[in-house]
Amino acid sequence: MNAPSRDLMRAETDGIDLLESRKMQQPLEIAVGTLGASIQGWKLAKLQHRPGAGATGIYSVDVRVPDGTVRTEYVCITTSVVPDTGVPVVRLDDGNMVLTAWLYPADPVLTGLATACDSAAMARAAFGGGDADLRMVNYRPLRRAVLEASQGASRVFIKVVRPDKADALLRRHRLLTEAGLPSPELIPGPATGVVLLREVQGMPLAQGLMNDGASQLAPDTLLELLDRLPAGVMKLSRRPAWAERAADYARAAAAALPLEQDRIFCLEEQISKVLAATRPGPLVPTHGDFYEANLLIDGGTVTGVLDVDSLGPGYRIDDLACFIGHLAVLPAVHEAYIHVPQAMERYLAAFDKAVDPAGLRARSAGVALSLVAGAKTFGQGEGWQRDALERLAIAERLAVEAVQLSEASR
Repeated sequence: MNAPSRDLMRAETDGIDLLESRKMQQPLEIAVGTLGASIQGWKLAKLQHRPGAGATGIYSVDVRVPDGTVRTEYVCITTSVVPDTGVPVVRLDDGNMVLTAWLYPADPVLTGLATACDSAAMARAAFGGGDADLRMVNYRPLRRAVLEASQGASRVFIKVVRPDKADALLRRHRLLTEAGLPSPELIPGPATGVVLLREVQGMPLAQGLMNDGASQLAPDTLLELLDRLPAGVMKLSRRPAWAERAADYARAAAAALPLEQDRIFCLEEQISKVLAATRPGPLVPTHGDFYEANLLIDGGTVTGVLDVDSLGPGYRIDDLACFIGHLAVLPAVHEAYIHVPQAMERYLAAFDKAVDPAGLRARSAGVALSLVAGAKTFGQGEGWQRDALERLAIAERLAVEAVQLSEASR
């Protein structure tokens, strides 16, 4: 690893260590002080690390407000560079690191998040009025959020993105629906950067894999689905595939598992060598984030294609590698995925006929590597380390297979 990469990793590790430390007491006090409140207790609820772009901690803070009552607030503190968008934030600079803090849901980049968290506003937008129950599905500070709004049996998903990304997201969804692919119907949002999507019927593929390895879903069905992606996708911007950012994800994994740095950077080197020695094929329309969480099924039919933010030109091999890489780590995520190893053999056998087998495994290893740091969670003891090590071992096995196949084909 070269000196600039080492310095970057050290800076990211220092940032993570700071966000995990008790030194966050002062920034949190300053942040909740804007409410005229005082801290009664706090804990780090979640930490998100973006390789090369900093880390953000989400803190659950019990505060006493001026009327004497105690309530829970969420405060976000990040080492990332945060632009001035007019949203109130607290900035602290100790000469070594700049921290930016804000009170959830007033995300300074996702400026529509506060509206998306307003149940009355979302009930009007999604259902024409009445009351709506809101549930946060996923929040990635400064990047995006997904909420669920429900009214009776009706459900709508709310996606919050940067305001400058909203038009591109709408365009991607329309490309798929106009091509006849099962993408969610769009509903106009009540604020810039807020997109509403009607619920699509079907079972999450992840559940099908847990039940019986999604035995009715033929691999060719997925290949045919990708073949149906419209030509207009080629006019969109291209995003780097997971394996193409293996160095970034290696740094993130090393920051989470510092004792395994040698293993991790050896793995990244193996992936890079196989990628350099294999051909990915032609650029084609790709989903960009093609895995079980973004597919709904009904038996052997795909009924929903979700999360199209990364739709654009790319290599078919990377869509398939995304699928295989996520599939490979599922048994490390939950012990109930007992049918996944057999299912993976079935999908690999078919995908090997469509793309280069060595390249597929190397790129799948890159995807698995990107998931190592994500195993780090809080409030679950040291269990996350076991999960992260399992993900790392899975990525290593895929990389070894890739090297063997690459050498055998010479």
